[in-house]
Amino acid sequence: MTEKRRGAVFLRAALHHLWLAGLGVCVGLAAGVVCGAFGAGLNAIVPFAHENFQNNVWFLPLAGLLTAAMFHLCGRDRPGMTAVFAAARGERAALPLRGAAVQFAGTWCAHFFAASVGREGAAVQIGASLGNRIGNSAGPADAGRTMTVAGMAAGFSALFMTPLAALCFALEAVYLGRAGARAVVPCVLASFAAFFTAGLYGLAPHTYALGALPAFDWLLLAKCLGMGALFGLAGLLFSFARRFFGRFFAVSVQNAFLRVFAGGVLLSCLLYLTGGRYAGLGTDIVDAAISGEKIYAADFALKILFTAATLGAGFIGGEVTTMFAAGAALGAVLADIFGVPAELAVCLGYAAVFGAATGTLVAPVLLGCEIFGFAAFPFLFFACAAAYVFGFGQTVYGKSAANTALADKLPAFPRKRMCPLPRRLYGAVRMPKKRNALS
Repeated sequence: MTEKRRGAVFLRAALHHLWLAGLGVCVGLAAGVVCGAFGAGLNAIVPFAHENFQNNVWFLPLAGLLTAAMFHLCGRDRPGMTAVFAAARGERAALPLRGAAVQFAGTWCAHFFAASVGREGAAVQIGASLGNRIGNSAGPADAGRTMTVAGMAAGFSALFMTPLAALCFALEAVYLGRAGARAVVPCVLASFAAFFTAGLYGLAPHTYALGALPAFDWLLLAKCLGMGALFGLAGLLFSFARRFFGRFFAVSVQNAFLRVFAGGVLLSCLLYLTGGRYAGLGTDIVDAAISGEKIYAADFALKILFTAATLGAGFIGGEVTTMFAAGAALGAVLADIFGVPAELAVCLGYAAVFGAATGTLVAPVLLGCEIFGFAAFPFLFFACAAAYVFGFGQTVYGKSAANTALADKLPAFPRKRMCPLPRRLYGAVRMPKKRNALS
């Protein structure tokens, strides 16, 4: 190749990356505006729902019907993290913006009536849809995929105001060691552009101040690894519970409207009986764990099960914030067992359960640092590393890069015996016929 030819190739590559960088800024600004409004609305809705829990919770089934109606109107272009990962890997061309609108409205609706869901799922999907549209409209041939990942980072950053964790979350969830170098610069720019734009709405990270941390020695290292292993198993429980309830409700009740209504009635009763302790985002559990209030040993498991059942029934929102709550509750319980300061144990659980349940390693470490301070970095690193190992590659996102073939080996439901519901509800489910061994 001649020098002139080589220079032309280099110039084209440079212009290509500059164009992707510019699109990354555009994606970050767009996601910051939309997800900032989404987050500001949630900040107003959640306290209102908490104050009026006794009345609002009984309307949860109606919120479910509204969500099912919005899904029905979307037809085949139904929103979800599976669609986001497919677009990020080039397995589908576009993410319709109406899916982002459904996430926006459906998550607000779920939180207004005290559903036990998170919020990141909506923000990540909104950002991904915006990025996908911008990339497909204004970018080169492959820009849609790259901007989808940048949009994921921007949505996470705008909602949680943690740009470093958002950047690593998007890259790890989609690529996890695969060739995704071209997405790094657009993701960095999108994440920080969204962070600064969302800040104009008055959004700020919900940070916690840790007290004096103990000296880091070999004994404390062993304790961090031990707690990290248990946090990893909690994340594994979250992943399997999410998949179990999704399959259970889908098999039990074929009609989506009946399914979400019946699930809403059941969840309303259970949330009311538990006094709303496991309703909403779960930030009250995190605050209680940090302040030293009473945390029950079953709090983390019940929060996981309530969230998994709510999402499995057909409500939308997310899992990450409820992962924080479950991890913080488990950390508070393990603090006395392992002889670790309660605030530090809550910090480790907050980040490590999130990492195990999402199949990420760097993102939870940075998240913990951005929320609790960078002084906790060495403790977070070893706890999150152990949690990552004991998460066994399973995540709440069925199509993420971390999921292994084990996800396809879950036992099938005995459809006509396990679920005590009328036989006619199983009409659309057909058991596979046994093949003759000679065929």
